[in-house]
Amino acid sequence: MRVVLLAPRLAPELEGGTELVARAQARELARRGHDVRIVCGSDEPGPPEPERGEVDGVPFARLRPAPDERYDLRLAHPGLTRRVLAEAEGADVAHVHHWATLSSDLVRALSVRMPTAVTLHDHLASCPRFFRAPPRPSIVCPPPGERAPCVACLRPDAPPGTDLEAELDARAEDFAGELAAAALLVAPSRHHAARCAATLGLEPGALRVVPHGLCRPAPPRADAEPWRGERPLRVLHLGNLGDAKGTGDLVAALAGLPAGRVELLLAGRVLDPADEARWRAAAGDLPLQLLGPYADLAGLVGRADLVALPSRLEESYGLVVDEARALGLPAWVSDRGALPERVGEAGRVLPAEDPAAWRAALAEVLADPGRLAPERRAAREAPRTAAEAAAELESSYERLLAENPG
Repeated sequence: MRVVLLAPRLAPELEGGTELVARAQARELARRGHDVRIVCGSDEPGPPEPERGEVDGVPFARLRPAPDERYDLRLAHPGLTRRVLAEAEGADVAHVHHWATLSSDLVRALSVRMPTAVTLHDHLASCPRFFRAPPRPSIVCPPPGERAPCVACLRPDAPPGTDLEAELDARAEDFAGELAAAALLVAPSRHHAARCAATLGLEPGALRVVPHGLCRPAPPRADAEPWRGERPLRVLHLGNLGDAKGTGDLVAALAGLPAGRVELLLAGRVLDPADEARWRAAAGDLPLQLLGPYADLAGLVGRADLVALPSRLEESYGLVVDEARALGLPAWVSDRGALPERVGEAGRVLPAEDPAAWRAALAEVLADPGRLAPERRAAREAPRTAAEAAAELESSYERLLAENPG
């Protein structure tokens, strides 16, 4: 089967969860014997000729936008769509992982030529800000078709004179057409599937849930001695680092604990370099170590006792939960989005944006280290993997081709 995957970016540009998932699925589908290629966009303008290379043995073409093809409200860039179609020529199936760096008519254009699947990684199809997280608490995201709150949300960032209501109507029409043209709609979690159905006006069950699974190579398991309170508790915070991911909240929570009882390790990319100095100042006497971005998990084995993920975002999945499980560590997560459905007994769910609640929970563990033992035992179960997700997608692609012969 010849499969083309469309991703917003590829490393060494910013690699968030969407990019990591697309890359892992391409790799695993290729391992299953399929002819796979990736077409990705970019945030950096450049010449019309595609940049070609390989990632994990899979060929890719990076399409850099013209100066007038940058991310905007409508996201309609027909020139980029034509370039995508040229790169997708000859494929049997296409899978769109995002529109943000490309164009909002990709699915309609591709579906004329081949069955096209879409994974909704976030809320871009209903929200120009991606996450339905207004910048001001006074704004509440509306149901489908209501525009006034969206106009108020976007007005501070819109060019003067923009008819936001008309632009939002046209944008909604574009994305409704995209979803209607898709032969398969995928969401990574039950929570995100239900949220997308509600915000986009889709029928319940319109999205197939295919959890991403562990997208990085699984590290060797280390049978380290469980933490019994004889040394500081080492807390690991993974993934892209920023206040939206709860990094500042976690620093505030741990900084209020007794001196010498806890250490904080931050592994990942700091999204705003100015944040590091602010976190260090807020940490005070709390030992805070930044480990930098990580390409695999092997270097994190045995470094921590607990993973903390206090995200403020409406997370659609949470790849770091799988990474915590791969490390054999409990994951404490916020009560936002899909994170609570993913933890089970191998962790805890605590309120987002509430450092005091996290501090109190950690203080309980410091007072009684045995409280962590059941979570640690549950975390020994191996996580789902991207290979399992690829097998499910392969079956879906085969079904699409059977339903659309020729």
